[in-house]
Amino acid sequence: MQKPSVRHIILILLGVTLLFSACKRNKDAASEKIKGSKHSKEAVSITDNNPIDIRKIDTVFYYYGLVEDSNYYFKVNHVDQQTITGHYYPVGNSAWLEAVPFTISYRNKKYYFKAKGTEKSIQFALTVDTASFSGKFSTDPAGLMNKSIIFHRHHEPKYKDFASKRFKESIFQTTKKADVVYGSSKGYWSSYPMNDSKYLKMLTNTLGKTAARRNLDLNMDVYMPENDTLDHHPLIVFIHGGAFYFGDKGANTMSEWCKHFAESGYVTASINYRLGFQISRASIQRCGYTAIQDAHAAIRYLVAHAKEYGIDTNAIFVAGTSAGAITALNVALLTNSTCPAFVQEHNLTQKCGRLEDADNALKNKFKIKGIANMWGALYDLDVLKNKRIPIISFHGTEDHVVPFDEGFPFSSLKSNIGEKLFDKMYGSKAIHNRMNELHIRNQFFPIEGVGHSPFVDADGSLNHHYYFIQDKIQHFFLGILSGNCSIGYDKKNPTRFTLSNSNSVQTSWKVEGGFITKSSPTEIQVLWRANEPKYTVTASCLLENGASNTKKITIKRSK
Repeated sequence: MQKPSVRHIILILLGVTLLFSACKRNKDAASEKIKGSKHSKEAVSITDNNPIDIRKIDTVFYYYGLVEDSNYYFKVNHVDQQTITGHYYPVGNSAWLEAVPFTISYRNKKYYFKAKGTEKSIQFALTVDTASFSGKFSTDPAGLMNKSIIFHRHHEPKYKDFASKRFKESIFQTTKKADVVYGSSKGYWSSYPMNDSKYLKMLTNTLGKTAARRNLDLNMDVYMPENDTLDHHPLIVFIHGGAFYFGDKGANTMSEWCKHFAESGYVTASINYRLGFQISRASIQRCGYTAIQDAHAAIRYLVAHAKEYGIDTNAIFVAGTSAGAITALNVALLTNSTCPAFVQEHNLTQKCGRLEDADNALKNKFKIKGIANMWGALYDLDVLKNKRIPIISFHGTEDHVVPFDEGFPFSSLKSNIGEKLFDKMYGSKAIHNRMNELHIRNQFFPIEGVGHSPFVDADGSLNHHYYFIQDKIQHFFLGILSGNCSIGYDKKNPTRFTLSNSNSVQTSWKVEGGFITKSSPTEIQVLWRANEPKYTVTASCLLENGASNTKKITIKRSK
């Protein structure tokens, strides 16, 4: 161990001088603390008869300890050839430590201490090592050593900022497992890549395909981060759009998002589901219902195979565009008892099964943690009350395919065809307004002056809206994963700070303008230096799911 240096030794003078503010309450208690103090083998003994070069004093560290039974902090602020200046802080019942300026000088072979307008010479006999000192001292001219002292260097808990790039940036290579079959059922088709943005033209060209249903394998592509230290990852299930008639899991819009989010630490999946309908309201309603069933089956499959794919089943998100957004909203929010009236009217439960009965025999339960709704809609806003799931929504203000606010799909078609074939729906604006009324966490980004599917240009290439949406979803989902932790304290007596709702596996604390006197993962106790310009408390948390959360609050001294 390193021997005490001159700078360490000289700091003991400061502790000695604090006797001028010491209270004589219980000498025995102070004596017991001194008796229990242990020094290293390299400790040395010094007295006031050994002059020291005060120019070598360190001005970095605070010390904490006892003069008799009174507690103090102190620190040297400045040193020149003849004097030392600094502050000491008597510890009382207040959260705020008032600084007392002091000066120490060495002249005529004696040490002198001056504070509060009084100067006295001091004598001492102490044992000192690199981090502490203890012993006796006196201000009696006769040199009677009758005061006890013990001080240790103050150490704040080591702070670690757990902030990371996980779930924020692309940091992993990814693996794709393609065409994973999650179930089978009768339907018209489950994949129809779009090559023309004009729905009616494509619809006219494919009407003959809906003459009869056939057996279909339903599949998905799963994307996973490679070489990650986490065993379980949040899951995002992406559901493509296409008016319940067109689309494919491999669409560039879906596959690029799957890769991007997997690169940041999620497991992602893009699913195919049953598509196609005959030109009737009942057939379109049934198609929407079976899409929800298929999405439910796909998520059940992923939950059942969570170990294989490294999925955290407590952190499942769904995201969809257009018809896929309608499906995502409903698979998250709908229950068998809150299905739209047409489900009972057309006896769809008997014909197609309950929401959780289709495509496979798996019975795994799941809860959706968050939804990304891109120009989707709901049949009934009351389902928002079912599970109070956070939703982030995006929608073009000039969308006439899916209503921006409320209305009928394909509202721009002649002869009110949209109203004749589709049910009234409530779009992203209406969803946002109702969620605000219900005080459910949500965000809404209206995209001004654009219509349906604003995230691709006319040639199908991804545009700036695509990446804007990507960034906002990433931030919104991360906020859900990071939890809603908060730091609580008594504003009138801000000494104890507690961390709530953190769900952290590791926590690190730091303060600005004070001393942490006691700490645990969920709580710290603090004393504040009253002469500081700023007072803050920061807690950095690492969560089990790999997310991090840092909270910082500013403390104001009440007058």
